[in-house]
Amino acid sequence: MTYRPDVDGLRAIAVLSVIIYHFSRKFLPGGYLGVDIFFVLSGYLITTIIWREILEDKFSIIRFYDRRVRRIFPALLIVLIATTVISILIFLPLDLIGFAKSIFATLTFVANIYFWRDTNYFSRVAEEKPLLHLWSLGVEEQFYLLFPLLLLFLFRKAKSWTLIVLVGFCFGSLVSNVFALKFGANLPAFYLLPTRVWEICAGAIIALLPTKFEFTPKTMAGFGYAGLTLIIVSLTTSWHWNLPFVPDPFFVVLGTTFILYSGLRERHLVNSLLSRRWIVFIGLISYSLYLWHWPVIVFLKYYLVRDLTISEMIGATIFMLSAAIVSWRYIESPFRSTLYTIQRVRRIVITLVMILTIVAGVIIIQSGFPNRLNPAAMQINSAVGTNYRCDMSDYLYFDQSRACVLELPSRNPNDADVVLLGNSHAQMYAPLFREIFRSHSLFGLLVPANGCLPTYDININSECTQLANRNIDGVIKLDKTRVVVLSTTWDSFIAKVKTSATNASSAQMMIDGLDKTINRIIRSGKKVILIGPIVTPGWDVASITGRNLAFGRSTELPLYTSMQDFQDKYSSVIAHFENRNDIVFVRPDEVQCSSGRCDYVIDGHSLFSDDNHLAIAELWRFQKIFEKALTVILHNK
Repeated sequence: MTYRPDVDGLRAIAVLSVIIYHFSRKFLPGGYLGVDIFFVLSGYLITTIIWREILEDKFSIIRFYDRRVRRIFPALLIVLIATTVISILIFLPLDLIGFAKSIFATLTFVANIYFWRDTNYFSRVAEEKPLLHLWSLGVEEQFYLLFPLLLLFLFRKAKSWTLIVLVGFCFGSLVSNVFALKFGANLPAFYLLPTRVWEICAGAIIALLPTKFEFTPKTMAGFGYAGLTLIIVSLTTSWHWNLPFVPDPFFVVLGTTFILYSGLRERHLVNSLLSRRWIVFIGLISYSLYLWHWPVIVFLKYYLVRDLTISEMIGATIFMLSAAIVSWRYIESPFRSTLYTIQRVRRIVITLVMILTIVAGVIIIQSGFPNRLNPAAMQINSAVGTNYRCDMSDYLYFDQSRACVLELPSRNPNDADVVLLGNSHAQMYAPLFREIFRSHSLFGLLVPANGCLPTYDININSECTQLANRNIDGVIKLDKTRVVVLSTTWDSFIAKVKTSATNASSAQMMIDGLDKTINRIIRSGKKVILIGPIVTPGWDVASITGRNLAFGRSTELPLYTSMQDFQDKYSSVIAHFENRNDIVFVRPDEVQCSSGRCDYVIDGHSLFSDDNHLAIAELWRFQKIFEKALTVILHNK
């Protein structure tokens, strides 16, 4: 294919924006969308190459996959070896085990699926995952496993329908992304192939556009200007566009396709700007730079147990650029050339993959080599990332939304005796309620709206309001359900609510929002248990404290909050719900708080898995008060 230097220029924008975002999200709020630029470019380039080879009767599936091996594996394996060595040296056991699992996921190109189940990309704990950025590689390689076969089939059976089929795939994937977001499935929408195909297909569509779709040079140049504007606005503004049915990457994807389209036949001003020598060079090393940048940032932050200073960012940038240049010059380029035969490349790749697989397996079998570090640090570290997440096999469709079974063999929501309703602060209690349901022969259901509030008129945004209403209405329709357990994120209730329509105090807004929701449920004939607030630290207790202990540093952040501070914040709210005679109000703070303070760490164990969710191993502390509440309300006629 004809070389387009502006494509490398777009690659440079993509990788630099991601790096800046990963250094600090405040520098470039939409910088993470650089990955979406990569997706579009990848679809455009691969489709152009495959389609031309098919037209010339030169296409070979084996040769295509051999090229992918040459392109992807050599540089990737070097980075994996380096990150494995450093991880063994500095990672705490639980983090090292997680790293080993991500090695397996990366080598089998399912890193996106692994991290979907393991880590929210936008959470603080994500900054402790050195291979997190390889989720995008998983998406691409899963796509390319079948895409060449699809193009070959269409060429032979329905050549004239090829572009229409790609447009259909693109539109279908975009719709699936919108629906996933609408129903609160933000993580699968971010990580998984079906909701990402539209971005790669967008590039593929540009590659297959016939000449009759081209306009005058002036108009084509206009597409370039529009595309660059869309990309700049997307990268530099907040990722909340707040537009219905429009995913966050939509405009950056559209902008990238516009620039690709504008330069199909000739270069205009925007394409020329993107073809500057230094920009093109960054684009040429972009793959290696992308591979190296994130592990460098993660290891520095992990060891220092803090964010990086400006001077440290500059030093890290110099190092990752140097590593990327060396990787591109001495690994990428030679392995992609005829210097190495494909047979030799295969032998080297297979050997290194086997070594990494064995090392990762040993790490897991040896439980992360726990004898390397301070026992107290390991004990704290054992809580990291262990808050409950519903298993994929336990999810089920629920009244235009989704739910998770809790001791519900029939998988029929209508059979649930008790429903746990809320957000992630309801979900974190799910294992405890499952045990209680089992011991009392009850059937249970979890209805989560993670990232939203479970209140039907006061919420974070209009989408959350709609989701909360669907969930509440769905629960009300369950005829056999006798009890609804309501739980929410009290600490962030007001911080997350955007409102200019009321001057009510934070406490009064909590009361109003929860009261209206509770009353609505009670009017349906169901009883309500409301779980009160816990004292959340607002920082990753298990991770930060564990690392400071392991590296011989003191923890400057407080390991508790005074009971007086808690009472000042919530006393009026607690008093209000304790005085309601039509609900049972449970106070987990009575378990957490004693001797005038509310602890984040008890007996050397972190209560929290991150900055606000309880660790599964510590839920037993709350079992008595929850079991008592459920017993009281079930026997209260």
